[in-house]
Amino acid sequence: MPGTDTTARGRLTGASTVGPIICTSCAKVLEGEPNFCDACGTDLRGLGAGSDTLSGLEKEKIIDGRYRLLEKLGEGGMGSVYKVEHVRMGKIAALKVMRPDAAVDKGLKARFLQESRVVAKLSHPNTVQVFDAGELDDGSLFMAMEYVPGKDLAWHLRVHGPVGEEKAISIAVQVLASLAEAHEHGIIHRDIKPANVMLLRRRKGGDDQVKLLDFGIAKLAEGDARNSITGDFVGTPAYMSPEQVRGEEVDARSDLYSLGALLFELVTGRQLYTGPTAVSIVKQHLEEPVPRVAELAPHAPVSPAFEKIISTALAKKPDDRFKDAEVMKKALEALRTSTRSVTSDFTPMPDELAAKMLSREDFDRYERRLRSERLLAPVATLLVLIALAVGGWRALQHLKADEGPASVEQEPNDQIKQANRIALGSPVKGAMGAAAEGEGDRDLYVVQLPTGGSYRLSLSAVHDLNLTLEVLQIDQLKGDDGPGDAGTATKQDTEKRAEKLRRRLFLDDVGPSEAERVDGLELMAGPVYLRVEERPWCSEPNRPPREKSLVQYSLAIEPMPAGDGFFESEPNDSALTAAPLPLTRAVTGWTGARLDELDRLTELRPDAPFSSADVWKIEAVPPTEQVVVAIVPPERGALVVVDQSEVDAWRQRKAQSSPSRPAPPPPPPLIVRGTPQLLGLSAGPDGLRRVRVVAGEGALPGSAYQLAAATTGPNGVAGLLDLLRTLEGRPASQAALLDGASTALKRSPELARLLEARRPAQ
Repeated sequence: MPGTDTTARGRLTGASTVGPIICTSCAKVLEGEPNFCDACGTDLRGLGAGSDTLSGLEKEKIIDGRYRLLEKLGEGGMGSVYKVEHVRMGKIAALKVMRPDAAVDKGLKARFLQESRVVAKLSHPNTVQVFDAGELDDGSLFMAMEYVPGKDLAWHLRVHGPVGEEKAISIAVQVLASLAEAHEHGIIHRDIKPANVMLLRRRKGGDDQVKLLDFGIAKLAEGDARNSITGDFVGTPAYMSPEQVRGEEVDARSDLYSLGALLFELVTGRQLYTGPTAVSIVKQHLEEPVPRVAELAPHAPVSPAFEKIISTALAKKPDDRFKDAEVMKKALEALRTSTRSVTSDFTPMPDELAAKMLSREDFDRYERRLRSERLLAPVATLLVLIALAVGGWRALQHLKADEGPASVEQEPNDQIKQANRIALGSPVKGAMGAAAEGEGDRDLYVVQLPTGGSYRLSLSAVHDLNLTLEVLQIDQLKGDDGPGDAGTATKQDTEKRAEKLRRRLFLDDVGPSEAERVDGLELMAGPVYLRVEERPWCSEPNRPPREKSLVQYSLAIEPMPAGDGFFESEPNDSALTAAPLPLTRAVTGWTGARLDELDRLTELRPDAPFSSADVWKIEAVPPTEQVVVAIVPPERGALVVVDQSEVDAWRQRKAQSSPSRPAPPPPPPLIVRGTPQLLGLSAGPDGLRRVRVVAGEGALPGSAYQLAAATTGPNGVAGLLDLLRTLEGRPASQAALLDGASTALKRSPELARLLEARRPAQ
């Protein structure tokens, strides 16, 4: 199922059941519960007043007497998706639970249950299997389906960028195989998009596999009415066929159009049509010609035959497209040379997990045995009662008196409600307990921050254990109601809040037996949850949790020392989270742990970037202007500095390389030690310049360094001047910066005047 959404999606709640929503991209306040922002087109499904954005259903809860909730996986327009365990079989599955308010309509409920029965007939390996469906006491509906422990295609595009033609064909062929079976049963998907395509790699045999999601919910979402774009409608604007946009009856060829749009995005890295609003996007599906891949993405060449397949799938008239999924699949297979030659970064499935996953055969076998052994019904009831009794006992354990901040861990503290309260600036002593049922011990702490700001976190080393630290906080958004009768407004009406527990940082920069530390983590005022856990490092996957006899560790969080200047704010460890590097000020940053193989390790763990890397971006600079960054290293040790845009371009060329067309060598890094140096930066596809700084040989974690950006444009050396000011008393460093700038920025008139002013009188 789709991975958990860590985006801070705001939801305003008030006295009424339907309130305004804050757009997560442009921050516009929208009335009602629109699917998409009418200002920027952002997908807002699942963010309404009934959406379970904070925590969802309680962990360990038993659904329908058979599915025990393990964790929340994600959220959609009608409800949430959970990882569950079938309590009778001990098998893992995924459970989609509709919100009670979305299941009020009796016709909607009937269509949901009917659709689930239809989708349950689908058995293709590239389709996520549906096993069971039903209704709960509160009126909400649920659907049990196959658990897919991978990442969706949207995540891969966001993290890895576009893929080559061969891999795109491999993905599309498997999606079409799933669609072909569904279309034979009269099921039209209606919402083909990257977020509904899951990717994983079976460890046995190493075959890449695609799983298509959300047949039932997508068809159900259409309902009986066809409303306008600003209301409820089927599909996602970037992938909707023209007939979907017009609200006409659709057939299988509508799915082929959506797949054509997906193929276009796979090889170009951008959506077929873009625009400021959902209306502007769907209008282009109706009126604009299909853009050519070669024109929009010359860096990602494809064969003319592949371009022809995309344009055929994207024909405005259904009759001009492929006849059906099988015909389009055969056209793609004719292009594919060898699927086995396509390299993959799909999520590997551990063998031990594959054995625990619920399959159609497991479920059918269980149901047959259940029907033939009715005497087991009392046993099932007893199991539910035991689970409820255990849950009640655990709840009683949580009702402890407030004894003030703890300096020593108090077990149990593996759940949010059990978190030990600790004091800011005072370390707490904890210990990793023994592993149980294949899962390691986890310790949760909570600290109340009096003010928002920059904080330092440190976790001591434990011999032979790899401790990780996860930082979580509740996002809060406030907004007023606008003009109204202030005399009758209640506090709930005038102070509406949206809350969501969000991961702020995952810290696992170094392996076993090494301490973790991060400096400059930006946090809001309020409670902060810290979760310590022992787990494999990225280079040692699939090992079980290690057991130690309560070996102690130390955990601390403290404010960063106040200072005069502009400072780094974590997280800024990837291109997506890069911190702005102003053109007018120098910036102070802090080194993280030294990682000599950062690029290789990042490939092993792309979903949780390493905090040891600091990525900075320079914005609002015309492409004609030259941009350099000046680097002042720490007093001790070296820095490894690279042009991130240049590295990203090299990675793309490497991904598209072949034995006949090998990738060029990677761009060499700049090693900065002792003397300040300057590095020229190239613009990325989005026009931004990015620079990555990593601790080099001899640099200790937390060592301060300085950066300043400079350009050949007007006022382009203001940051360099500020950096020179901070180096008063260090004439050698100032001279080195000016010498480097005179070489790197020869076309800067401002720098020429600065050098002339500093030249000693003759």
